[in-house]
Formats: sequence, C-alpha cells, structure tokens
Amino acid sequence: MSTATKTESGRRFWAGRSALIMPALLVVLGVFLIIGIQDMDISGKDSLFGPKAFPWITAVGCFIVAAFLAISILRNPEIPEVDEEGTSADPSSNWRAVAITVGSFVGFAVLLQPAGWIISAALVFWGLTVGLGNTRYVFNLLIGLAASSIMQLIFAGMLGLNLPAGVMGMF
Repeated sequence: MSTATKTESGRRFWAGRSALIMPALLVVLGVFLIIGIQDMDISGKDSLFGPKAFPWITAVGCFIVAAFLAISILRNPEIPEVDEEGTSADPSSNWRAVAITVGSFVGFAVLLQPAGWIISAALVFWGLTVGLGNTRYVFNLLIGLAASSIMQLIFAGMLGLNLPAGVMGMF
C-alpha cells in the first residue's frame, strides 16, 4: 500500500468516509434535474416563476446540501472503533426505518392517482416522520395535510398546473 493513501494516523484516507456516496448521489440527482429542465417544453418562457422554477430550486438545493455534507464527512469521518483483537464492530442498520421510509415512497407512487395529491403527499410525509422515529402521529399527519394542501394551492393557483385530485375531485 502506498504512503500517499494513508493519513498520519496510519489509516487509509477513505476510512470512515464511505458516506461520501450520499453527496455523490445528490450531485447525480441535481444533474438529472438540470437535464430534465432543459428538455421541458414550456409555452410561456418569459415568466420568472414558472414550471421550471421548482426543479431549479431543487437542483441548486441538491448541490448545496451535497457540498455541505461532503465537507462535514471529510472533516469528521466516522471511523469504526477497533477492539483489542483488531476487529471492528459492525454498525447495525435500522432496517425498520429503511422499510418504513421506502414503503412510504412506494405507497405514495401507488396512491397518487386514486387518492390524489393531498392525501398521498400527506401520507408520505407522515410515513417519513414515523420512519425517522417521530411518535407524534396525529400532529405529523395534520402537518402533512397542511403542507400538501398548500403545495396544491401553489401549483394550481400560481403555476396553473393541476396535481392529481383523486378522491378529492369528487367534492
């Protein structure tokens, strides 16, 4: 092993920095969004706050979060502790949280058309809060309903875009 790949403490540079995968994925997502924005065919191109605004905000946000996250990981790598025998304890994953979070997104995709934006977005917000460990179930559901309703108003009122109404379209 070359000395260029080791730090002063004898560990390799990449030890504890495998989390850099997440900032890389955020950069890929940002690039994907920019490519998608360039492919959008919009009739009213003179408006400042049009259908391309939210994707641009999201793409720039991905790059900013990726930069701060990468800096944090590089400054403070999470190096696993090694016991006397020279073996490191495997960190365990919270598979319950992963399953709830992934299930929330799958549920959102399945429910979007039949249930509509307001209900499915509220449920994905609620599912994510439960997956991340919050136990204020009713409060989080109400916040999800409020946030998804506000987004519906913004998209319909300001952008002229209709999100799927689902069962709410019956009323």
